[in-house]
Amino acid sequence: MFQRTTAINKILKLNKRTKAIQGGTSAGKTYGILPVLIDKCLKQKGLEVSVVAESVPHLKRGVIKDFKKILESTQRWSREQWHSTDSRYTFRNGSYVEFFSADDNSKLRGARRDILYVNEANNIEFESYSELSVRTKQEVYLDWNPTHRFWYHEHLEGDEDLDFLILNYLDNESCPESAIEYILKAKEKAKTIPYWDNWYKVYGLGQTGMLQGTVFSNWTTGEFDISLPYCHGLDFGFNPDPCGLVKVAVDQKSKKIYLEEKAYL
Repeated sequence: MFQRTTAINKILKLNKRTKAIQGGTSAGKTYGILPVLIDKCLKQKGLEVSVVAESVPHLKRGVIKDFKKILESTQRWSREQWHSTDSRYTFRNGSYVEFFSADDNSKLRGARRDILYVNEANNIEFESYSELSVRTKQEVYLDWNPTHRFWYHEHLEGDEDLDFLILNYLDNESCPESAIEYILKAKEKAKTIPYWDNWYKVYGLGQTGMLQGTVFSNWTTGEFDISLPYCHGLDFGFNPDPCGLVKVAVDQKSKKIYLEEKAYL
Protein backbone atom coordinates (compact mmCIF):
# COMPACT_ATOMS: atom_id res chain seq x y z
CA MET A 1 0.00 0.00 0.00
CA PHE A 2 1.17 3.51 -0.81
CA GLN A 3 1.64 5.75 2.23
CA ARG A 4 2.01 9.51 2.36
CA THR A 5 5.12 9.94 4.47
CA THR A 6 6.77 12.76 6.36
CA ALA A 7 9.34 12.86 3.56
CA ILE A 8 6.61 13.61 1.01
CA ASN A 9 5.13 16.32 3.21
CA LYS A 10 8.56 17.97 3.58
CA ILE A 11 9.19 17.82 -0.19
CA LEU A 12 5.81 19.43 -0.86
CA LYS A 13 6.84 22.43 1.25
CA LEU A 14 9.80 23.23 -1.03
CA ASN A 15 8.82 26.10 -3.30
CA LYS A 16 11.94 27.42 -5.02
CA ARG A 17 12.94 26.50 -8.58
CA THR A 18 15.68 24.06 -7.57
CA LYS A 19 14.88 21.52 -4.87
CA ALA A 20 18.00 19.75 -3.58
CA ILE A 21 17.21 16.70 -1.45
CA GLN A 22 20.03 14.97 0.39
CA GLY A 23 19.32 11.82 2.35
CA GLY A 24 20.39 8.51 3.76
CA THR A 25 19.32 4.99 2.95
CA SER A 26 15.57 4.25 3.08
CA ALA A 27 14.86 7.95 3.64
CA GLY A 28 12.14 7.98 0.99
CA LYS A 29 13.80 10.41 -1.41
CA THR A 30 12.76 8.70 -4.64
CA TYR A 31 9.47 7.48 -3.17
CA GLY A 32 8.83 11.05 -2.10
CA ILE A 33 9.74 12.92 -5.29
CA LEU A 34 8.03 10.58 -7.77
CA PRO A 35 4.53 10.81 -6.18
CA VAL A 36 4.84 14.61 -6.18
CA LEU A 37 5.66 14.55 -9.90
CA ILE A 38 2.85 12.09 -10.65
CA ASP A 39 0.38 14.33 -8.80
CA LYS A 40 1.53 17.35 -10.81
CA CYS A 41 1.05 15.43 -14.07
CA LEU A 42 -2.47 14.38 -13.08
CA LYS A 43 -3.48 17.92 -12.16
CA GLN A 44 -1.95 19.79 -15.11
CA LYS A 45 -2.54 19.01 -18.77
CA GLY A 46 0.42 18.64 -21.11
CA LEU A 47 3.10 18.72 -18.41
CA GLU A 48 6.49 17.45 -19.61
CA VAL A 49 8.67 15.78 -16.98
CA SER A 50 12.16 14.29 -17.48
CA VAL A 51 13.70 11.85 -14.99
CA VAL A 52 17.44 11.38 -15.49
CA ALA A 53 20.02 9.05 -13.94
CA GLU A 54 23.57 8.01 -14.76
CA SER A 55 22.71 5.02 -17.01
CA VAL A 56 19.84 3.01 -18.46
CA PRO A 57 20.45 0.00 -16.16
CA HIS A 58 20.42 2.38 -13.20
CA LEU A 59 17.07 3.80 -14.36
CA LYS A 60 15.50 0.38 -14.87
CA ARG A 61 16.41 -1.02 -11.47
CA GLY A 62 15.73 2.27 -9.69
CA VAL A 63 13.34 5.10 -10.58
CA ILE A 64 11.45 3.30 -13.38
CA LYS A 65 10.77 0.34 -11.10
CA ASP A 66 9.64 2.66 -8.29
CA PHE A 67 7.52 4.76 -10.66
CA LYS A 68 5.61 1.68 -11.79
CA LYS A 69 5.15 0.45 -8.20
CA ILE A 70 3.69 3.77 -7.11
CA LEU A 71 1.23 3.87 -10.01
CA GLU A 72 0.21 0.25 -9.39
CA SER A 73 -0.28 0.78 -5.66
CA THR A 74 -2.53 3.78 -6.37
CA GLN A 75 -4.45 1.94 -9.15
CA ARG A 76 -3.18 4.30 -11.86
CA TRP A 77 -0.85 2.06 -13.89
CA SER A 78 -1.95 1.31 -17.45
CA ARG A 79 0.27 -0.85 -19.66
CA GLU A 80 -1.11 0.86 -22.76
CA GLN A 81 0.15 4.24 -21.57
CA TRP A 82 3.75 2.99 -21.15
CA HIS A 83 6.00 3.23 -24.21
CA SER A 84 8.88 0.90 -23.42
CA THR A 85 11.07 1.92 -26.39
CA ASP A 86 11.06 5.59 -25.37
CA SER A 87 10.75 4.83 -21.63
CA ARG A 88 7.84 7.25 -21.43
CA TYR A 89 4.54 7.10 -19.53
CA THR A 90 1.79 9.34 -20.95
CA PHE A 91 -1.19 10.25 -18.80
CA ARG A 92 -4.66 10.61 -20.31
CA ASN A 93 -4.50 14.42 -20.10
CA GLY A 94 -1.39 14.51 -22.30
CA SER A 95 1.15 14.98 -19.50
CA TYR A 96 4.08 12.56 -19.54
CA VAL A 97 7.10 11.38 -17.60
CA GLU A 98 10.12 10.30 -19.66
CA PHE A 99 13.21 8.49 -18.40
CA PHE A 100 16.66 8.74 -19.99
CA SER A 101 20.31 8.48 -19.01
CA ALA A 102 22.83 11.29 -18.58
CA ASP A 103 25.13 9.64 -21.13
CA ASP A 104 22.58 10.22 -23.92
CA ASN A 105 23.96 13.43 -25.46
CA SER A 106 21.04 13.79 -27.87
CA LYS A 107 18.63 13.98 -24.92
CA LEU A 108 20.86 16.30 -22.88
CA ARG A 109 20.90 18.86 -25.68
CA GLY A 110 17.46 18.02 -27.02
CA ALA A 111 13.98 19.32 -26.35
CA ARG A 112 13.04 21.44 -23.37
CA ARG A 113 10.85 20.25 -20.51
CA ASP A 114 8.74 21.69 -17.70
CA ILE A 115 10.19 19.70 -14.78
CA LEU A 116 13.51 17.89 -14.34
CA TYR A 117 14.35 15.24 -11.75
CA VAL A 118 17.99 14.12 -11.53
CA ASN A 119 18.19 10.92 -9.50
CA GLU A 120 21.44 10.38 -7.57
CA ALA A 121 22.87 13.60 -8.95
CA ASN A 122 26.34 12.93 -7.54
CA ASN A 123 26.76 10.19 -10.14
CA ILE A 124 26.51 12.50 -13.17
CA GLU A 125 28.82 15.27 -14.40
CA PHE A 126 28.07 18.91 -13.66
CA GLU A 127 28.18 19.70 -17.40
CA SER A 128 25.37 17.19 -17.96
CA TYR A 129 23.30 18.74 -15.19
CA SER A 130 23.90 22.21 -16.60
CA GLU A 131 22.73 21.16 -20.07
CA LEU A 132 19.54 19.73 -18.57
CA SER A 133 18.80 22.53 -16.14
CA VAL A 134 19.10 25.34 -18.68
CA ARG A 135 16.48 23.56 -20.83
CA THR A 136 14.01 23.20 -17.94
CA LYS A 137 11.22 25.78 -17.78
CA GLN A 138 9.82 25.33 -14.27
CA GLU A 139 11.29 23.12 -11.53
CA VAL A 140 14.42 21.04 -10.92
CA TYR A 141 14.60 18.23 -8.35
CA LEU A 142 17.92 16.69 -7.29
CA ASP A 143 18.55 13.86 -4.86
CA TRP A 144 21.65 12.02 -3.66
CA ASN A 145 23.21 9.93 -0.91
CA PRO A 146 25.77 12.24 0.76
CA THR A 147 28.78 9.92 0.56
CA HIS A 148 31.04 12.90 -0.20
CA ARG A 149 31.00 16.47 -1.48
CA PHE A 150 30.44 16.93 -5.23
CA TRP A 151 29.59 19.64 -7.77
CA TYR A 152 26.41 20.66 -5.92
CA HIS A 153 28.53 22.07 -3.07
CA GLU A 154 30.72 24.07 -5.45
CA HIS A 155 28.18 25.35 -7.97
CA LEU A 156 24.69 25.35 -6.39
CA GLU A 157 24.88 25.40 -2.60
CA GLY A 158 23.57 28.70 -1.21
CA ASP A 159 21.82 29.85 -4.41
CA GLU A 160 18.86 32.15 -3.74
CA ASP A 161 16.52 30.13 -5.95
CA LEU A 162 17.33 26.81 -4.24
CA ASP A 163 15.67 24.92 -1.38
CA PHE A 164 17.78 22.35 0.47
CA LEU A 165 16.40 19.43 2.46
CA ILE A 166 17.96 16.56 4.43
CA LEU A 167 15.95 13.38 4.91
CA ASN A 168 16.71 10.20 6.84
CA TYR A 169 14.94 6.95 7.64
CA LEU A 170 12.89 8.63 10.41
CA ASP A 171 11.13 10.68 7.72
CA ASN A 172 9.92 7.52 5.99
CA GLU A 173 7.10 5.76 7.83
CA SER A 174 7.25 3.05 5.15
CA CYS A 175 10.86 2.20 5.93
CA PRO A 176 11.20 -1.62 6.22
CA GLU A 177 11.91 -2.97 9.69
CA SER A 178 14.95 -4.81 8.35
CA ALA A 179 16.46 -1.51 7.17
CA ILE A 180 15.78 0.16 10.53
CA GLU A 181 17.44 -2.73 12.39
CA TYR A 182 20.52 -2.49 10.16
CA ILE A 183 20.80 1.28 10.66
CA LEU A 184 20.47 0.96 14.44
CA LYS A 185 23.16 -1.73 14.53
CA ALA A 186 25.40 0.59 12.52
CA LYS A 187 24.70 3.34 15.06
CA GLU A 188 26.05 1.14 17.86
CA LYS A 189 29.12 0.11 15.85
CA ALA A 190 29.78 3.78 15.04
CA LYS A 191 30.69 4.41 18.69
CA THR A 192 33.93 2.44 18.35
CA ILE A 193 34.64 1.79 14.64
CA PRO A 194 35.52 4.70 12.26
CA TYR A 195 34.09 2.94 9.19
CA TRP A 196 30.65 2.65 10.81
CA ASP A 197 30.87 6.19 12.17
CA ASN A 198 31.09 7.47 8.59
CA TRP A 199 28.48 4.96 7.35
CA TYR A 200 25.95 5.97 9.99
CA LYS A 201 26.59 9.66 9.36
CA VAL A 202 25.85 9.22 5.65
CA TYR A 203 23.23 6.47 5.44
CA GLY A 204 21.64 6.78 8.86
CA LEU A 205 21.53 10.54 9.43
CA GLY A 206 21.75 11.72 5.81
CA GLN A 207 24.70 13.99 6.55
CA THR A 208 27.63 14.54 4.21
CA GLY A 209 30.38 12.01 4.81
CA MET A 210 33.69 11.06 3.27
CA LEU A 211 34.62 8.57 0.55
CA GLN A 212 35.89 5.29 1.94
CA GLY A 213 39.52 4.50 1.15
CA THR A 214 40.76 8.10 1.09
CA VAL A 215 44.42 8.61 2.05
CA PHE A 216 43.61 11.45 4.48
CA SER A 217 40.36 11.45 6.42
CA ASN A 218 40.98 14.05 9.16
CA TRP A 219 40.52 17.20 7.06
CA THR A 220 38.01 20.00 6.74
CA THR A 221 37.40 22.92 4.38
CA GLY A 222 37.94 26.50 5.51
CA GLU A 223 40.09 29.62 5.10
CA PHE A 224 43.85 29.54 4.58
CA ASP A 225 45.66 31.19 7.53
CA ILE A 226 47.45 34.02 5.72
CA SER A 227 49.42 34.93 8.87
CA LEU A 228 51.59 31.81 8.45
CA PRO A 229 54.73 31.60 6.30
CA TYR A 230 54.06 29.48 3.25
CA CYS A 231 55.65 27.86 0.22
CA HIS A 232 54.42 26.29 -3.01
CA GLY A 233 54.71 22.73 -4.24
CA LEU A 234 54.47 21.68 -7.88
CA ASP A 235 53.77 18.18 -9.18
CA PHE A 236 54.75 17.93 -12.86
CA GLY A 237 52.22 15.63 -14.40
CA PHE A 238 53.12 13.49 -17.40
CA ASN A 239 50.48 13.21 -20.12
CA PRO A 240 47.64 12.47 -19.57
CA ASP A 241 48.07 13.30 -15.87
CA PRO A 242 47.67 17.01 -14.99
CA CYS A 243 50.14 19.32 -13.24
CA GLY A 244 49.21 20.44 -9.75
CA LEU A 245 50.37 23.55 -7.89
CA VAL A 246 49.55 23.84 -4.19
CA LYS A 247 50.17 26.51 -1.54
CA VAL A 248 51.31 25.01 1.80
CA ALA A 249 51.66 26.34 5.34
CA VAL A 250 52.22 24.59 8.67
CA ASP A 251 51.02 25.88 12.03
CA GLN A 252 53.52 24.40 14.49
CA LYS A 253 51.41 25.29 17.55
CA SER A 254 48.16 23.65 16.47
CA LYS A 255 49.86 20.99 14.31
CA LYS A 256 47.61 21.97 11.41
CA ILE A 257 48.60 21.86 7.75
CA TYR A 258 46.99 24.35 5.37
CA LEU A 259 46.69 23.47 1.68
CA GLU A 260 45.26 25.63 -1.09
CA GLU A 261 45.00 24.49 -4.72
CA LYS A 262 46.43 27.19 -6.98
CA ALA A 263 46.49 25.41 -10.35
CA TYR A 264 45.42 22.07 -11.81
CA LEU A 265 46.29 21.93 -15.49
